[in-house]
Amino acid sequence: MLRSKAVTGVAAAEQRSLLYGAGITEADLAKPFVAVVNSWNEANPGALHLREVAAEVKRGVREAGGVPFEVPTMGLCDGIALANPRYITPSRDLIANEVEVIIEANQFDAMVMVGVCDKIVPAYLMAAGRLDVPALLVTGGYMAVGEHDGRPCTFLEAGKTVGRHRQGEITAGEMEQILKAACAPGGACSMMGTANTMACIAEALGMSLPGNATVPADGPRLLEMAREAGRQILSLLETGITPRKIITDSSMRNTIRCVMAIGGSTNVLVHIPAIAEETELTLDCLAEFDAASQDVPLVIGLAPNGPHYMPAFDQAGGLEALLAELARAGKIDPDVMTCTGCTAAENWREVSVKDEEIIRPVSRPFKEQGGLAVLRGNIAPDGSIVKQSAVADGMKTFTGTARVFWGEAAAQEALEDGRIDHGDVVFILGMGPRGGPGLITVYTFTSMLAGRGMTDSVALITDGRFSGATEGACIGHVSPEAAAKGPLAAVRDGDTVSYDIPKRTIHLHVDDEEIRRRVEQMEVHAPKVGRGRYLAQYAELVQSLGKGAVLGKRESS
Repeated sequence: MLRSKAVTGVAAAEQRSLLYGAGITEADLAKPFVAVVNSWNEANPGALHLREVAAEVKRGVREAGGVPFEVPTMGLCDGIALANPRYITPSRDLIANEVEVIIEANQFDAMVMVGVCDKIVPAYLMAAGRLDVPALLVTGGYMAVGEHDGRPCTFLEAGKTVGRHRQGEITAGEMEQILKAACAPGGACSMMGTANTMACIAEALGMSLPGNATVPADGPRLLEMAREAGRQILSLLETGITPRKIITDSSMRNTIRCVMAIGGSTNVLVHIPAIAEETELTLDCLAEFDAASQDVPLVIGLAPNGPHYMPAFDQAGGLEALLAELARAGKIDPDVMTCTGCTAAENWREVSVKDEEIIRPVSRPFKEQGGLAVLRGNIAPDGSIVKQSAVADGMKTFTGTARVFWGEAAAQEALEDGRIDHGDVVFILGMGPRGGPGLITVYTFTSMLAGRGMTDSVALITDGRFSGATEGACIGHVSPEAAAKGPLAAVRDGDTVSYDIPKRTIHLHVDDEEIRRRVEQMEVHAPKVGRGRYLAQYAELVQSLGKGAVLGKRESS
């Protein structure tokens, strides 16, 4: 029996009365109830079009014989929420919990989730894996690429304007022109940042319809896909295909390899383990990333890894074509189940690459190795992440002098005052899940560094995270974090630090005994969370980066 039909018995008369009050008819009571989970809100430019998208999903649900219920969740824009960045990563787990409450309290039979942007899509995938009711995602496409001075203009260019203005390269007026041109209403920022990486992950996992990841936010295609998703969710319900039949070790391995091929955001190193944790997979995600980075090449050069943007990816055949190319080269398993009710191989039967200068064959890639690399060493025994595809060749190996800051503001001030110089390795600490709390981004600092033209001479190491648009030698997600008394906390101003991306190493040139002594003597201060009770709860419950920084019982330190 359908979960929702508990309201049809005599004992559930009050529930039926309330459903009638919500506009449900007596005939509707016999039909499947489908939640259309929507992250639309007016505080997120990427979500402004999602009401129309959700309306088409509901239309498809009705056509297939179901009853749709549109229900909201929150959905931050990471860039706007930089006003108080500690809330950004914790919002992901709050959204996943919102979905659980909505679905379980109402006993919906299935759900279609409509979302876009960095934390919303992973939260929806986490909820799908956790609840295991028939589910499907509709990701909201990407913004049109802006233009300034005859060149493409995106959020990537917006991030560099402060540094360029302070260097005297552009006037205040030109800075505002760039900012106005960079972002359009509706959709993810149009480079290969976290939002588009997560859309690709949803499709690579098989949780969104083929082609969804590279469809633009404007135009009829996304609306047609949304309507089809509404129809398809009833088919998944009928056949009993639930997320745990789609999100498997094999499909997650495929997805990790896809991330390497597209040069995806470093932030997936916290989201993919979280999805795996919620779905109760056995895969060692970090080990899979490490192996994939050395086996799967970068086959598409989307900014910040190359000259192209999402529209070019779409025109070249989209993610379907890229995945089919990886399958032909033996890099991924094509026999995994997807939300179409067919295997990936069946979905790709008629798919081909339309432009091999955009989506390169595996035999002629943009770069021989994948977009991300896992570095380990005496200050990162549990690993750290770098987007190697966005690092200049001259910075792939580097030795420099440590400049240590607790918090991004102190590093920004030092950069503005000229206290950070060529050859420095900047450490920004206290940014991890526990220390932030909330795994805080240092995107503002990296943008300032890029705007000053210092990405080819200054490296950055942090226990926090980056924007998917970050470029340069930026090593993040260092684990264990400094606030948990990881060896990262032993770094001092003036120490010599080196890393070697090809060899996957990172090293503080201080002996092990001195590192232990420094860490033992450090005083750990509890992060100040102000009036926010949720942040205090988050800091108490957040687990390690290896588990995707999900909430749960605190592990022993």
